[in-house]
Amino acid sequence: MKNLAVLVFCLLISNAFNAQKLNDKGLYLDENNNLYTGVVTLLKENLKQELEIKNGIANGVANYYHNSILFETGKFTNGEKDNKWERFNTNGTTSAIAFYNLGKKTGTWLVFDESGKKRFEMNYSNGEKTGTWTSWDETGAVASTKVYSAN
Repeated sequence: MKNLAVLVFCLLISNAFNAQKLNDKGLYLDENNNLYTGVVTLLKENLKQELEIKNGIANGVANYYHNSILFETGKFTNGEKDNKWERFNTNGTTSAIAFYNLGKKTGTWLVFDESGKKRFEMNYSNGEKTGTWTSWDETGAVASTKVYSAN
């Protein structure tokens, strides 16, 4: 639950970071008001965000840090989350793995507890819940399952 609170806080803060570097159309500009290409590093208190930007749009690797420790990494394609995104807990262990296809949730998503045990497995197709979703308790026993059908 603590990790979820940090995630929500970081997402809210990242929006505040972006507002300072973006024009009114949501594009990154350089000091001459031209579309920016390069790496943007944004800092606020204990949070750091590094984004690859191409022609004003997030396009490439994105890394997010809290207290100088990497807590999330992924990739943007034309401003949309794309491919594999991974989140880490404070000791560097993977806490979640997610997949996107140009901003839409896709594939199997996994969530792990602090000790690295799988706690949730969720499936998406084209942004929609699909397949069997499973959760496990702290002993590793299946706690629940739910089946979603693609619409």
